[in-house]
Amino acid sequence: MDKETQKLLHATALNINVLLNHVHKFEGLDEKTQEFSESKFKETIKSLATAIDKEVTYLIIACKPPARSSDVESLCPKINAGFFSLVQQTERIPKSAGRTYLHAVRKATCQSLIAAIGLINSFIDDNVEMEQSVVSDMMFMPRSGVFWEHCKALSQVPADNRTAVALEWTTSVGNLVKDAVTELSESLDSAKEATAAHGEDEFSEDSMDEFDSDIPADRIDKGRKIEKQLQAAKHTCDKVALRCIRDCEQLDEERVVWLDGLLEQGKLIARSVDDLAATLFMDDESWNKCAELESEKLRHLLADLVTLAITFVDDSHLAWFELCRKQLGETQKVPAEVVR
Repeated sequence: MDKETQKLLHATALNINVLLNHVHKFEGLDEKTQEFSESKFKETIKSLATAIDKEVTYLIIACKPPARSSDVESLCPKINAGFFSLVQQTERIPKSAGRTYLHAVRKATCQSLIAAIGLINSFIDDNVEMEQSVVSDMMFMPRSGVFWEHCKALSQVPADNRTAVALEWTTSVGNLVKDAVTELSESLDSAKEATAAHGEDEFSEDSMDEFDSDIPADRIDKGRKIEKQLQAAKHTCDKVALRCIRDCEQLDEERVVWLDGLLEQGKLIARSVDDLAATLFMDDESWNKCAELESEKLRHLLADLVTLAITFVDDSHLAWFELCRKQLGETQKVPAEVVR
């Protein structure tokens, strides 16, 4: 590849890097725009991703030996224009569309830009350096594969904030809580089996080695109580996912903020569930005190989630959430902004 073609590719990567640094900091438009539509945006992004994908594929072919400089020269402006349009569209999203939605779109856009720069860098000697803070969470596969994957991701951005929250809830809350409950249950069952086996063969020197358990026998009863609390947490999280997030049909500005709030509270609960289960595996003698503190913390977090859920949950499910809040023993006054 001649030097002029290398310079052109380098300049293209630099332009994309400028767009990357710009869109990475985008936090949404402050003003609410009546023109923005999630469905129209999704169609526009899908079309752009398809067009960019095609041009970059042609560029890959043109850059492979023997490189065709004339093709590279005609393709680079098209690629620059495509990515500029992509970022321009992304930066039309208002904050009122929802924090989770904006994050999902911005992430897909940034990853596509990062993959494109990495791909171009693989053909030139003078690589364009990207800011480490922007790419620190990016794991690279073969570059052309990465680019095509992220173009595909661009065409699959969430339809709206409800969809974005639902997807994030599944991975960051629902699955984590479910796994924690399953793992604790299995550990307690193993501990019970190990205790029973040791009791039947207490004079065998090898019995404890053969049936070693991570949870000590004297903590099994406490563990079962914790297991019940985690199961209740899972049930509550499942109800919120179904009745508050999935069934949210109206997406006005207040409900968009409400959905983001549910997700943030759900993430706190997922971490708290792990922390509570972990107390059973502590070596410290204060494990029981820690378990009590973590149990109380989880109870309050669940009560806060249920209180927030009550704000806009459909009347047909209100009774369940009211009963749940009462059972959690929440005595704090409901904040004015969440009163129905």
